[in-house]
Amino acid sequence: MAPADADGVVASALALVDVAEAERLLAAGTAVWSPGELAYARARSDPGRRLAARLAAKRAACRVLGDGVAEADVEVVRGDYGPPALRLSPPARARLLALGASEALVSLTHERRQAAALVVLVGKAE
Repeated sequence: MAPADADGVVASALALVDVAEAERLLAAGTAVWSPGELAYARARSDPGRRLAARLAAKRAACRVLGDGVAEADVEVVRGDYGPPALRLSPPARARLLALGASEALVSLTHERRQAAALVVLVGKAE
């Protein structure tokens, strides 16, 4: 278990995804995104960008959680006006707690050709 730093940060990871890659995966019918993620992206302009950002979040979360956590274990959820959040499967949530974190925060960004996500695991500051 990693100790939290003074700000409560246990670990963090950044991932970058080309929008074209996300669009190829979508066209191929690859099951990367949840039905909710697909519905959210398709209801807005430029769904490829939004899906690329969600794929980046899944990859960053898998990187920071490690130990067998897969992209399917992570879902990016968001209300109409709230910030994005991660919904973790029970095994991914157990891994988060085993790392000494209590929450996984996510930030998404995208532009025409690329999308990125930062995932930060936070716990209680020591």
